[in-house]
Formats: sequence, structure tokens, C-alpha cells
Amino acid sequence: MECPNRDGGWWTSLHVEYWDDMLGNWESVSSFEITPPYSFEDVAFFRRPYETHSLTFHEVTTTRIRLIGMPGGLAQFTSLARLAAYHRNLSRWNPASLPRPPVPYLFRLIPPHSIWDLSESLVKLTGLSVNVAYMDHYLDRERYESWWRRISRNYQGEPELWQLLGMAIGWDTWNQIEFPEEELSVERQQPYVRISFHNTIGRAVAPIVVDQQILGEMSSHQVIIKEHFDQDWHRHYAHQHNITWREYNAAIKRSPHMTLEQLEGAATLMGMIANLIANLAHRNLNLEQELDGVRQAAVDRRVIERRETVRKAIDFMQENLEAPISVNDVANAVALSPTYFGIVFTQQMGRNPVDYLIDLRIERAKEYLTTSNMSVMDVCIALGYDPSYFNRLFKRCTGFTPGQYSRQIHKANRYVDVSL
Repeated sequence: MECPNRDGGWWTSLHVEYWDDMLGNWESVSSFEITPPYSFEDVAFFRRPYETHSLTFHEVTTTRIRLIGMPGGLAQFTSLARLAAYHRNLSRWNPASLPRPPVPYLFRLIPPHSIWDLSESLVKLTGLSVNVAYMDHYLDRERYESWWRRISRNYQGEPELWQLLGMAIGWDTWNQIEFPEEELSVERQQPYVRISFHNTIGRAVAPIVVDQQILGEMSSHQVIIKEHFDQDWHRHYAHQHNITWREYNAAIKRSPHMTLEQLEGAATLMGMIANLIANLAHRNLNLEQELDGVRQAAVDRRVIERRETVRKAIDFMQENLEAPISVNDVANAVALSPTYFGIVFTQQMGRNPVDYLIDLRIERAKEYLTTSNMSVMDVCIALGYDPSYFNRLFKRCTGFTPGQYSRQIHKANRYVDVSL
């Protein structure tokens, strides 16, 4: 799992190594596959928080594995929320069973694109943009690019005051100033203005409340409160933190300015709109659940149906590896035409079903060669392969002939240290 952010948290390249106890050094994994396919493109768009990927490679004996790669984003960092290693029989494991990334319930009630459209309308009306945490991760490409254009100057040399201060005094310190612990401990259900930094910076905040539970907050961009600005105090603060007044003042001018009354009005309006939409959607969703269960949006339903189709297809392949099945047989088993099945399978798995079926049979062959007394000929017969073709196919996939692979595994097993 990874946790991408707006300015980093993803990978642009990846290298996998394992610790070889016999050699006493790190060895590279020769090849691996990532399911679902992972994009190493250096862009934040379409990356979902806590999306699970499976990284599979040939079996190794090790106590340690490490991932080495190049980070992406302006801040140049990678992220992993959870990392786990498993020993799996790939001929019996179904990667379509991997969990989908979670979607906050709030975004089921108010789609992120609707929040962005509301924000754009407020910008035109008042000059004030609004946001909900993690909204940008769920925008379509067009809206995401618009969102990034709006905020990118803060990361490209033209910071507003809050961004300049975060870079100058450190983000941990700035976050403590803007979100003090004593305020975070107070649960507010009514719209309000969050004021910080010597009463200078404000945000309009509208808690989104459904059935007396706060699902999230819609908050405005940081603005400078006109009537609270104390220039002498800010000159002193800039000097105290080694920020030139020219740079500090430029950041002030780039920041939006509003009166406290305007911010209070914005918070009230945001709360009315967001809570009306959220509560209506919640009631409608409950009604739909009472009538016919939880219903996903049309796009989500298609994704779920396709995922389930692929899961059934892989189950059918695994259960019938010893039978002379073809991809056409698999397509028939899931009630799809071979052409459409190939498209759906490739979209979900990043590989075509022909190659996937071959790999499953190779994994099953490796299982037979390492855990039974079957000869290479017996394995060929069991999996329905011509011996000559099977030898070429096995070597193409593993780098060894079946005989070489079997001898290597059995030789290694003779030297396994089972002492405690």
C-alpha cells in the first residue's frame, strides 16, 4: 500500500533485492510482476490512497527483502503504508482477490468532482476556493489538472504567506500553529472560521454532519483577515525567522484577503450547501439499501462485475490446469465472447489470458517437480503438453529446462539447514 500526496509519495522506478544468507550479500530479483499494474509515470493523478499492489517473483530463500527505487513528485519521496511478504503457490493464488482502495463515505455522498465544481463557482463569486481532504485523489484528469494549476505556484517559487512560513519554520511547527492541539480536541458541528497566526490567517470551515456524526470538513483556502493584520508584528516575525521583508511582503500580496465577516458568510454558505447535499444523498442511499441493497454507481458496478468475472476466470483456470482447456473454454465458462473476455482480462490484470494460463501451468509444473516424484514426462502428460514444446516453454519462462530445474531444487533441498 502507498499513501501518495500532492507533491510526492509514489515511485518512478523500482528494484527488488533479497538477502542471500549463503553468499552473505544482497542479490537482485531477476524479474517481477506488479498486480494491478503500477504506473511509474511521474504524475500524481489517478493514484489512490492505500491502494494495494501485489509484487510477485520467483521463489527465493531469504530472511530480508528490500525495495529500492526513485521517488516522484516535487518533494521527491516515496511512501509505503504497509509491506508484507508471503510464500504463495502462484498456480493456486488469485490476484483478483486483492482489496480495492477504500473510498471515504463522504465521497459517496458528495462526489469529489461536485466539490471541485462548487469551489470553481465560489472562486468566480468570491475569490475563495474550497477543499475536502483527499479530494484531489479522486478527481478526473481535467479537474485534477485545473486543481493543480490553481495551487502549483505555491510549489514553484511564488508562495502565499502560509506556504512561505511552512518552508521557513518547518511544516511540523507551522501545522502546530495553524492546527493547535487544544482546538483539534474540540468537536464542532456548526460552520466557523479557524483563525491562527496572530489572528492573521483564517479559513472558513464547514463540518459535514450526517446523523450527528462528522464525516469530514469542507474548508476554504487560507486567507489573510484584513482587519486583523498587524504589519509591525509581521515585520518583527520575519526578521526573527531570517525572512527578508521583501520576500515576506510579496507572499502577503499573493495571498487572498477577506474580512472576518466575509469568511463567516462563506463558512455558513458552504455548510448549508454541503450538508444539504450530504444529508439528502445519505437518506437516498438508505432508501436504496432498504429497497434493493447497496447499489454502486454505474461505473463502479461495471468495475466490480469485471473484477468478479476475472476472479471466476482465474478460478476456472486453476481448477482445470490438468484439463486441455483453451482461452475460449475459459471465456465460455464466464459467459463472454473470447474477444471481449480478452479485453476485460487484460484491462484488469495487465496481461492477456493466453500468457496468464501458460504461467499458471508452468507454476503447477514447478509444484509437481518440487513436491512429488513425478518425472518430466509425467508432468507433461498431466498438463497436456507435448514434451518437446513443454521443454522450450518451461525454459523460456524460467531460464531452465524442466530437468535442470528439478535437479537444482532437489539438490538445494539436500542442503537445507533445519536446525533451530
